Formats: sequence, C-alpha cells, structure tokens
Amino acid sequence: MVGHRAEAQGRLRIGRRAFLASLAALAYGMPVARAGLPAARRIVALDAPSTEMLVTLGMEPLGVAGLEGYRQAEGDIAALRNSLDIGFFYEPNLELLQFLKPDLFVNSFGIGAPAALLKRIAPVLSVPVYGGPGSSHEAAAGALRRIADRMGRQAEAEAFLATHEERLSTLGEMVHARRLRPVYLASPLLDGRHVILYGRNSLFDDVLRRIGMRNAFGGQSSPWGIASLGIDKLTEKREAAFIYIESPVTRTALKALDASAIWKMLPFVKEGRIVSIPYLEMYGALPTADRFAGILESLLDRGALDAG
Repeated sequence: MVGHRAEAQGRLRIGRRAFLASLAALAYGMPVARAGLPAARRIVALDAPSTEMLVTLGMEPLGVAGLEGYRQAEGDIAALRNSLDIGFFYEPNLELLQFLKPDLFVNSFGIGAPAALLKRIAPVLSVPVYGGPGSSHEAAAGALRRIADRMGRQAEAEAFLATHEERLSTLGEMVHARRLRPVYLASPLLDGRHVILYGRNSLFDDVLRRIGMRNAFGGQSSPWGIASLGIDKLTEKREAAFIYIESPVTRTALKALDASAIWKMLPFVKEGRIVSIPYLEMYGALPTADRFAGILESLLDRGALDAG
C-alpha cells in the first residue's frame, strides 16, 4: 500500500521540520498552492487505491498519503510530481492538511484519521474496494465510476473500463485454448517460514476467476483477500506454479526461504516452477487489477504457466 515500502526501511513521520519544508515549497510557488486553482487540483488522496484511481483519471492530487513510499515502489509518475506527502494513510499530518485547505479528500480504506476530523477540513469521498458483499473487482469498478462522477471524468473512466474488459476477454480466450497450472500468488515474508497468499476477496483472485485460471490457494482469507500461511501448507495443489510479487524485501525473504529444508522439498521448488512478477500494490484498485492482467498475458505468451 502507499507508504508501506518506505515503512519497511524505518517508520517515517512528518515532523515539524518536514512541515516547515512543505510551507517553504508552497511559498516559493508550487502550483498546488496558488490561489484560484480549479477544484480538481485541490484533492488529497488518503490511500493507495484512491491515488491510483485519481492518476488513472488524469487528476493531479494536491497531497498523497505515503507519497515517498509510493514513488519507491511505482517509480516516477508525472501526475504526482507536484504532490505533497501528507504522511501515512493511518496517520496523516492534520496540521499540514489544514494548511493545504483541500477541496476534497478521497479514501478507500476507511481507516486512518477519524472522518469527523477530516470533515472539518474538507468533504470526504469514501469509495471502498474491499470488504463488501460483492467481488472486489466489481467494487473497484464502482469506486472508479464514483470518483469519475464527482470529478466530471466519466469519459476517462469508461474508456479505461472498456479497455480493461477487453483485456480480460482476450485473456479468457487464451486460457480457454490451453492447459494451465493452478497458481499460488504470494508475497514472501522475511521470516522464511510464511508467505502472504492472495485468495478470495482479493482483486488478483477475481482476475484469475474472470479469465478462467485456477488459484491454488482455496483456504480462508481476510475480507481484504489475504492470508498468512506457513510454507509447509503449500502442497494443496502439487502441480501448481508459485508466482511471487517482487518488492524491496523480496531478495532478503527469498534468502530466508532458501535456507529452509521445508521450502526446498516443495514440488514447485524442486521442479523449478517459480515465477517472479513486478511489484503490484497489495491493496490496489482497478488499475492494479489491469496491471496484473497484463502481467498474466505476458506469462501466457511465454508459456510460463503451461501444464505441459
């Protein structure tokens, strides 16, 4: 999530010095601070899903939660070059937010600073993706449309959704035409004994199901779609491939796994059925789902998941 990668390297806080630096940047003419800006430029994204949805719609947020962590994970994004880091999603800098005077907050997680405090500064548009009664994928599409309606960006949202649905349809045809392995989709943990698996309620599982692929993990997952599982349990589907998501901690985590005798005995390890994929936001919105679909398309093109 936004800020998660920076936190892995040491918990950061926006203190008085950083706040004063922000004031200085604003005083020296950063575009987001000038009077008379359109309302669309004075939006603060309070979490990762909100950030990526705004960027997808062509918006340039005034502030972003965990911006430095987001940049570390996602790279340079033009729409965020003038944005300010307002702190972690669970602890935004309220003093800075009051100074910025945004017109709107957008959030998806529904946690962090109390909504009552935020509403004293600006209205809050909440667009949850996870934890609802339907699929996360459907909720993510609905969230994108709600933001687009509020911003007058309906055309941009519908264009993205149409492209995404076309990609899923094409992938479904590819999957139907071949015999593929089920897949464990995971993020290795540093202890060398557990992994985070993405299952029911996750966007990634929804994408796999939409295109007809099988998730090797069929166990219980949280409302957010993840479960922490011991590596000794990764034998439910002995024919499965193991896909892991790269991150700044991946190299260390893999070294810890390589030292495990249990890991070395797993079928997908012994038979070399391990595939790495680029970083994906753990709790992303529809743009993350679309990136995952594009990665799967690349894997299918190279036959990396073929059952033989």
